[in-house]
Amino acid sequence: MERDVYKHSKTGSYAVSLEQRLEKRYSEIYNNHQKYFLVPLALLMLAVAVLGFSYTQNGEFFQKGTDFTGGTEAQFQINGSFPTTEIEQAFSDAGKPGANAITQQTSEGKNLLVEIPPPDINQSEAEDILTDAGYQVEVLQFNSISASVSNQFFLQAQIAFVLAFTVMSLVIFIAFKDITPSMAVIFAAAGDIIIAGAGMALLGIPLTLGSLAALLMLIGYSVDTDIVLSSRTLKREKDSLQSRMWESLKTGVTMSSGGIAGFTLLYIVSYVIVGPSELSNIAAVMVIGLLADMPLTWLGNTAILKSYIEGEDLIYRGGA
Repeated sequence: MERDVYKHSKTGSYAVSLEQRLEKRYSEIYNNHQKYFLVPLALLMLAVAVLGFSYTQNGEFFQKGTDFTGGTEAQFQINGSFPTTEIEQAFSDAGKPGANAITQQTSEGKNLLVEIPPPDINQSEAEDILTDAGYQVEVLQFNSISASVSNQFFLQAQIAFVLAFTVMSLVIFIAFKDITPSMAVIFAAAGDIIIAGAGMALLGIPLTLGSLAALLMLIGYSVDTDIVLSSRTLKREKDSLQSRMWESLKTGVTMSSGGIAGFTLLYIVSYVIVGPSELSNIAAVMVIGLLADMPLTWLGNTAILKSYIEGEDLIYRGGA
């Protein structure tokens, strides 16, 4: 029993010591906030450069999936091995260039998912292409969407995204009734989206209804941590400003870390069981965005709020 008490005491002392070291490190960041503010700015500039390069190379910031480009998605069960490059070449030789073949793992074995850009192709034609290439196939699922319908989907998705961001911004302005704290929240939320978009471009994650939903969720996650910081910093008068920010950081990082761990686990499980899929893409986008939210909120937003409260020149202070 005495040994258990000793172990508990030792563990508790280690936790206190670790928190003290972290708080000391945060004190350094707090006192040099203008220098550390350059970190989120550099990340944003890098993300913008990635998106700009992607646009110059491909004519779009990131690849769009069939939800927004139109085309066909066909899932096949194939006997034997099937290199995805050979599958793509088979469709190209049949006059359907640009096909994207993906291997998916199921409980019954490996299946093949083929994404074929417009013009439309019917089920028997897709099956014949693989049969002529020497594969024994069975069509498990076949979905086709016209380019005109997908363009309408994309337009509606853009409207929904802009509307969501606009409503969020209005709610933030109404809640804080001050331009600087409100702009700090919007800065972090927009930064999360930009960096997540750059991650999608680098990793080849297409923009689909699923990944768009992930970007919308990121707005909520980002605003959540920013409101924790802003409300505690501006509306509480107890303790020093540094202490209030430190307590906000502990709460916010715990929230974000839980989200990162959960979506990382979702990514690993979905990728191992199924392979590349809509679910793994959603999880990847969320992990990228939540990781980006850490420096944007706790190095960027805190620097803006500290400068605003203390009357420094890091950012314009409304009414000054």
